[in-house]
Amino acid sequence: MITWNHARRDALQLFAHVHNNWKGSSNSVNVGIDVWDFMPVRFEDIARRARSMPVNKHWADVEHNAKELE
Repeated sequence: MITWNHARRDALQLFAHVHNNWKGSSNSVNVGIDVWDFMPVRFEDIARRARSMPVNKHWADVEHNAKELE
């Protein structure tokens, strides 16, 4: 999912099992062990990674009228 309820209100989506090494985007982070060196991680580390990643390139495609929906 690229967008979800409250996605533009500092929500952070956690996902895994995507069959590739895509790390995610600034508001949606892959927490699968394959992208974290097969080690457990803390939420603080996940949030730090999120802040360093770009916005999903398809965000505008699905959120073009986000202001109207709020």
